[in-house]
Amino acid sequence: MTDEPKPLAEELGVKDLRELIFGKKGRLFSAAGKLSPIAEFTEQHVVLHPPDKPLKDEGPAEDIVLHVSERGVLLDDLGAEKTIAGAKFRGQKVYWLAEQQPGTTRHYAGWFDQSGKPHLLYTKGEPLTTDMAYRYRNRTHDGELSIFEDLTTDTDTQP
Repeated sequence: MTDEPKPLAEELGVKDLRELIFGKKGRLFSAAGKLSPIAEFTEQHVVLHPPDKPLKDEGPAEDIVLHVSERGVLLDDLGAEKTIAGAKFRGQKVYWLAEQQPGTTRHYAGWFDQSGKPHLLYTKGEPLTTDMAYRYRNRTHDGELSIFEDLTTDTDTQP
C-alpha cells in the first residue's frame, strides 16, 4: 500500500453531476464531473485544479511575464506590438500600452504622434482601457475613435 496522495477528484469524492459542491479542509470546491477541472472558491478568486492530481498548496503554478517593446507597448506571442485591431486615433494606430489600471490587469490604450511620442486616451477624465477602446471601435464604421467627443488625449489640453 502506498502513501501517495489521492487525486483531488477522488479525495473529494467527485462522481457525477448529482453532487456539485464539496467541502474539504475548510475550503469550498465544485466540479461538474470526475474528469472536469475542480473549481475552488476563495475570498478573492476562483482557482481551477486538475482533477487527476493531488491538491498542492504551493502558490501560483506559473509566472505570468509580459513582454514590452522599447516604446512601452505590450508584445504579442510573436513579438509584435499589440494594437486594438482596426482602431485609429487621428489616423494613428491605437496600441495596448504596458501601463495598467492600478489594482487590475487592464491595460491602457494609447497612440503615438508623428514624432513617436506616446499619448494616453481619456474618457470622462479617466485613462481609456483597452477593453473600452474595443467598445468604441465597434461603434464606428471605420475604426476612427477621434469622432467621439467624450474621448480626449493629453495633447488636447496643451496650448
